[in-house]
Amino acid sequence: MSTAKTKRPELVYAALLSEDHEAVLTALDRIEVDGDARAIRPLLTTLVGTKNTEVRKRITGLLNTLKATNAVGELLLALDEPKFKTERSTVVSAFWNAGLDVREHLDVFVGIALEGSAEECFECLTVIENQEIWPEKAVRRSTGLLKKAVPLETDSYKAAMLKDLLKVLEFRLGPEGA
Repeated sequence: MSTAKTKRPELVYAALLSEDHEAVLTALDRIEVDGDARAIRPLLTTLVGTKNTEVRKRITGLLNTLKATNAVGELLLALDEPKFKTERSTVVSAFWNAGLDVREHLDVFVGIALEGSAEECFECLTVIENQEIWPEKAVRRSTGLLKKAVPLETDSYKAAMLKDLLKVLEFRLGPEGA
């Protein structure tokens, strides 16, 4: 691979940090055509740093239509990065909007639902509802955590969502498993 070819994505990612919104939108056009999972963190960095509605909308749209190999891994890593915490609900919603398979990561979504905001809890509930298959052991572990946490939740709206999440997971276990 030529040096020019390998530097091209980095130049596009650098353009995302520009103060010129047209340059950012041009970079987003390029990422939409040629982007891969490496674009996720630069996109999130720009999302965190901009208030421009058009740029935010375009980035959210790109995240919600991800089909790149290793997108799940990159998004999961982004969930752990403190600098992206303000956009955590956007990252979580990208999993279900893009139809990504997260069956091995139930613990991540239940953890965010328990520890995060009501908005993050809602997004996690949506991911969990829309994932067709969850490993039984993970479901059992998660239902145990939820049963302990629901009575302790002080936000009534979030508590209701946690109860819904518990019901969704208990349904997955069936009548004998719950």
